[in-house]
Amino acid sequence: MGTQNIQTTSCINYIYRVNKTDSIEIELDVEFVFMKAAPMQSDPGLRVPLQSRSLKTRAALIRAASKEFSRRGYAETTAKSIAHAASVGTGTFYHYFPDKDAALREISRSRVEHLLDESAALERAPSGEATLESLTRDGRARLTRLVELYVDYHRLDHGLHRVLTERRLCDPELDAIMVASEKEAVRRFGTALLRWGHDGDVDTTAFMLFSLLEGAVHGHVLGSPVVSDDRFVRGLVEAMLRIALPSVFFAAASSIAEESHHDG
Repeated sequence: MGTQNIQTTSCINYIYRVNKTDSIEIELDVEFVFMKAAPMQSDPGLRVPLQSRSLKTRAALIRAASKEFSRRGYAETTAKSIAHAASVGTGTFYHYFPDKDAALREISRSRVEHLLDESAALERAPSGEATLESLTRDGRARLTRLVELYVDYHRLDHGLHRVLTERRLCDPELDAIMVASEKEAVRRFGTALLRWGHDGDVDTTAFMLFSLLEGAVHGHVLGSPVVSDDRFVRGLVEAMLRIALPSVFFAAASSIAEESHHDG
């Protein structure tokens, strides 16, 4: 029988493989879910290298893990397969990560931090004089950039995104990382709403905007799209603007209705 690797995860997975001698190699992944959710920060149990060579090795393992999770799915990905994809020994993997779930959490941290960094412009103060017209123009430009960013982010790797979405239901620590990023996104929407002069319930509206963005992008990118990307982005941005700045669109609609009445 070949070498047996045991990794801890949040669900039980049995992986059977037949080797060249026709004996069965069994990899058992098991963990009981009892830990508490943690904030979005590096796992204190992880080895964070300082030397250049070690940094490169760790980065190579994370890249390999991303590809393995995307290509094989969660159950079929092991420390052994990740190490092989990174051209290092399995022992080297365990030198940096206690199990494959720790590697997946690091992947998630890197992804959400990149997304938050790229979307930071949403809460920056608009330049120039703040008129209704300028605020609407500014809001439309920022929301367009944000929607395009989310579309690209979700389209980048369907397989990996699917693994992360499924695993957060089994791994409280992974879920905590993703929840923290979602709360930060809602907070940024709230900041933007205040700058745009939103006169309603800012917290509720911010959550609605984030939920609309996430749900719509999931349906368009991960599901079966019914319109082109351009139409989707324009339509979603206008829908979000109507929620964020209802007074602007109400005033415009009232103006059009009044003009129509006079023309009649």
